[in-house]
Amino acid sequence: MKGVVRSAPCTAVRLGVQGRWDETLRSIRRAEHLVLQSHVHTLDSATRFRTPPFLSKHPDLTLLAHSVILNHRDDGIKTRPKSSGTMLHSLGMSGPFPSPALREQSAGLSTAVAAEYTRAVRQVEGCLRRQAGRITEEATRLDHQKEKLEKLLRSVRTALRINQNTTDERARRPATETEKDGADHLLCHEKKCLSEQKQKLEILLRDTLNQLQSLAQSSRRLLDCALERSRVTELLPQHGSPSAAGNLSFSPLSLKPDPSGPFTPECKEAMHSSATVLQMSQQLNKSIEQVMCDAIIKQTTLHRTVNEGLLKKIAETQNLQQRLMLSSAATRQAIYRKQRQMQCASYSHGRALGPVSSDDFFCRERNNRPVVQVYDRHPNFVLPESRLLTQGSVALKQHLDCGEKAIEELQVAHLQLEDDSCAKQVAASVDSAIIRLRRRSIPRMFVQSAST
Repeated sequence: MKGVVRSAPCTAVRLGVQGRWDETLRSIRRAEHLVLQSHVHTLDSATRFRTPPFLSKHPDLTLLAHSVILNHRDDGIKTRPKSSGTMLHSLGMSGPFPSPALREQSAGLSTAVAAEYTRAVRQVEGCLRRQAGRITEEATRLDHQKEKLEKLLRSVRTALRINQNTTDERARRPATETEKDGADHLLCHEKKCLSEQKQKLEILLRDTLNQLQSLAQSSRRLLDCALERSRVTELLPQHGSPSAAGNLSFSPLSLKPDPSGPFTPECKEAMHSSATVLQMSQQLNKSIEQVMCDAIIKQTTLHRTVNEGLLKKIAETQNLQQRLMLSSAATRQAIYRKQRQMQCASYSHGRALGPVSSDDFFCRERNNRPVVQVYDRHPNFVLPESRLLTQGSVALKQHLDCGEKAIEELQVAHLQLEDDSCAKQVAASVDSAIIRLRRRSIPRMFVQSAST
């Protein structure tokens, strides 16, 4: 067999000296023993040695080393390794050739370790960038919520301005209608609730801005760590072995951070803080959604309640105005009737005072009537005619005085009713204008939420 070292076969008849023969055999044994010791601790020893098929009479003297060629020269036996076995061993072929040298194996191991490290770094970089992408998406959603929150805050401020305008407009009512009523109490309640809601939304908007800053810092930190990791992946080979690619089944969060490894403590801290910030952002997003829904419902309810209160106030004012108009008409009718009575009473009073001259007396009223003359002959008797005329005149005078006072009172009451009716009409018109103003200035989102 080519390339196998064999001991020379012993001859049947020895012609030399026995001592010289034994000394030569001891030299051969010592050489074979040294050759075996030189190959025992080499790398990949299982494939380096094989038992030769030829066995001598002395098994312990058989040369078991392989890939050694004996050159019989004058100065002795020399061995040299075959370098052509390196390529065959690298291709996975087993044969009578020696394996690669230590330098080549060390270079191969270093390349494998470096490739494994770079692939692990690439996976860490991918996790960092994916986490940064999730942070960016959450920041985008939170930014949209911030825009809606700002729009809602503007609507609350608009509602407060409408409330103030409503209060100022109601101050233009007549002095008799400026007393606090139910509509004013509703406006005060609306202002108080809107102010509390405005303060709550401002605090929530401030928290949202702070959370957006935290998300931006976390994303920047993740991208910095990913950029630092990407410097290693520049040397990553384009094609790796399947065995090296199969080892990439770990999670960066499950690894123990190592300052000199692919997953550094800075990366772990960035991932941990980003997960915390992401969870806080999601909770804040849900709370913003809930607060916005509650705020829209509450503002719509307050706006509708105030409008309904103003409508009730307008209905009450118009009802009172109609009743005032009826009372004013009845008072005016009573004044006219009383004036006619006064005219009749004044005419009767004038007639009760008697004629101006004797020519104006009727025959039945003359004092020289025969019956009167006969009755006047009895001095103890006085006719009641003059006394009754005097009493009737006095009674008519008192009736006229009372009638004049009643007419004056009726006129004063009529004027009061007319003024009150005008005031009610002006108050109703002011409240109607306020209702139109509130309906025209209501935020659009309230209308949409009310319609849905």
